[in-house]
Amino acid sequence: MRYLALLLLMLAAVPAQATEWRMQSGSEFTFEATFESVVTPGRFAEFDVVLEFDAADPGTGRLRVTVNLTAADMGDADMNAIIADSIWFDVANFPQAVYESERIEARAPGEFVATGVLNLKGISKTVAVPFSWSEQDARANMRGQFVLQRIDFNVGSGEWATGDAIGLDVKLQFDLSLERGD
Repeated sequence: MRYLALLLLMLAAVPAQATEWRMQSGSEFTFEATFESVVTPGRFAEFDVVLEFDAADPGTGRLRVTVNLTAADMGDADMNAIIADSIWFDVANFPQAVYESERIEARAPGEFVATGVLNLKGISKTVAVPFSWSEQDARANMRGQFVLQRIDFNVGSGEWATGDAIGLDVKLQFDLSLERGD
């Protein structure tokens, strides 16, 4: 009996492990900028999400998102070439953006916020990423949106840094289909 109690105490001391989730096809990561007050949409055609998450214990979670900036797509070949330039994403020197959470917290039932560091164009800043979470059986959906100030990451430098023609706010949205990675 004493050994059983000791074993139970040892198991209770082991920290909970979050569930590993794998991104599935159909997941989307989009952005919206404004040009002369007109919304101009785009999408990140290639990105990867590494997620360990348990909605019942979000503090054990971890989120890492890697975006291939060379595959940013604004639906026009000329625009895609422009945003790849050194003034914008500078994909020759910084082909990826990486976000890595430092903590995940619950806000309300099914609502969470990941706070972590975004490294974009060689600049690292803390960014809060709110998201909703729904889970059924071995599948889950993670959705959210947030706004970045592009100039915080030197995206649109020089004459484009003012925000006169191209707005400083960039809205990012994601809708991820995930499957439990047992």
